[in-house]
Amino acid sequence: MVDVAILILRVSLGIVLIPHGVHKFEKKQFLDKKWREEYGLPTGSVPLTGFIQIAGGLAIILGVYSSPIAVLQAVVMVVATWVSIWKHGEPFLSTPEGKGWDVNFLLIGALIALIFLGSGQWSLIDW
Repeated sequence: MVDVAILILRVSLGIVLIPHGVHKFEKKQFLDKKWREEYGLPTGSVPLTGFIQIAGGLAIILGVYSSPIAVLQAVVMVVATWVSIWKHGEPFLSTPEGKGWDVNFLLIGALIALIFLGSGQWSLIDW
């Protein structure tokens, strides 16, 4: 039963992460400028983050080195949360009026759980 829960966790995480990565490539020019000027992040951060989210999301779904990839994804989400809190001043709770960092917090928690649980029985390559 635990392996079913891990599989559900992996698939859910991947389904959320992949579109966020695709968005980075769709809006690359805009995001490159914004991330550099407003957040002080280096050039190349947007495509790198997009690649991590897409490739990492697919790997997590398939159960390919889920724990170490979840560490990398968690780092990305911690940086996103830092930006949400300290650069945007967003509240915790997302509302119809604006985005909060509650979903980031949830993703970080789910990624940490995956780090400790591993890929489970239904995976291609576990570490």
